[in-house]
Amino acid sequence: MAVRSVLFVAAGLLQMGCYNYLPLRRSSLVPSSYLAVTLTESGSEELARYLGPNALVVRGRYLAATDRGLAVAVDAVESRRGDIARWAGETVVVPGEFVRAVEQRRVSTSKVVLLAGAAVAGLVVTYEAFGPASSGGLGGGGGSSPGPR
Repeated sequence: MAVRSVLFVAAGLLQMGCYNYLPLRRSSLVPSSYLAVTLTESGSEELARYLGPNALVVRGRYLAATDRGLAVAVDAVESRRGDIARWAGETVVVPGEFVRAVEQRRVSTSKVVLLAGAAVAGLVVTYEAFGPASSGGLGGGGGSSPGPR
């Protein structure tokens, strides 16, 4: 049961922290890609009524390019102070003139390998510490105690 819990935690960590954001040209946007759209200063001011004050990065799934800008199903908005506001996938159109940069989230192979290696090492150490071989008192004879007479 403990091994299953450790595997579950390791899988969760792999899902959370193994991504990099890489610069992307708008011409290579693919619907349903996970994006981070960094806003310009004026974009932050103009979109404050939709995204909240001091919005810096809009993260979410790219839906389409419209005549008004990039349509994004917003997952989170990061402020200039670093605060993150979670969203439930509401659609926001970010006009092109308010976009400083567009980055696409991609799986980082090096981070996955590093985290998987750490998880395997943790499992081995845990098994050695708490596995069947560590139960010293249970097991066969071989002691010096006298047998029945």
